[in-house]
Amino acid sequence: MKATLLLLFLIACSLCLGWSFFTHSKIAVAALESIEPSVLETISGGLPLPLFNEWIGLQTSFVDVDRYFVRDLVPGHGFRIHNYPGIEGLTMSEILELPGMPRNALGALITAFFDVRNLARSGDFAGTSYSIARLFHFASDLTMPLHVVNNSDGQLTAQAGLHVRIESILGNFFFRSEMFLRQGPRIFKDGEIPAVLFESIRKSMEQSKVFEAADMKRKSDTAYRFAALWRDVKEVFIEATSRAVYLCASLLMSALSL
Repeated sequence: MKATLLLLFLIACSLCLGWSFFTHSKIAVAALESIEPSVLETISGGLPLPLFNEWIGLQTSFVDVDRYFVRDLVPGHGFRIHNYPGIEGLTMSEILELPGMPRNALGALITAFFDVRNLARSGDFAGTSYSIARLFHFASDLTMPLHVVNNSDGQLTAQAGLHVRIESILGNFFFRSEMFLRQGPRIFKDGEIPAVLFESIRKSMEQSKVFEAADMKRKSDTAYRFAALWRDVKEVFIEATSRAVYLCASLLMSALSL
């Protein structure tokens, strides 16, 4: 009973980070389902692929919970591109050398990308699986509009709690896996990946304005319900999570391609 309560507590706490606990899992499973089974069979350790996919999905979500047990493995879950002038002309290896980079979501993503490649080559099933989960988690975090702007929780616009309302309440109660806009993944060369990531980050930065504007309606209208908030942000929410699926699948395939 105590173990169950602890698990529920940790899941509840994790709702405040990244996409919600369950949305992270949905993104990961959808990403894996978009990859050819023959590719996944090389890293699934002999597990049936549906089981492997669901297991990676849970591991992806639990990267948030890791902070309660292994804090050194859990960097920040956001990234502010304006803090790194000139970053868009760098390679992935050069980006990792920038001050503080290992402690934010972009640095964690790049680290996980190289870990997947190296561990998959060595046949380390457990290490590869955990690295995939981290790759998926931080790639997804970087598509979440509130993770790439300074006004991450509405603190700059007197909208405290914006983060939880958008990603946790809407994500858990309104979003469904069948809403994903399906797009086949691509294999990128290492030199292409930074530009792909920065284009996605800038798109998410623009989308944050939609979240702010919709939530401001809620603040000014006492009759404004979460169903109305969902209607106002649904298109952006679905595009961002669908882009997360595409990026996760593409990054995994790219890491395994060499």
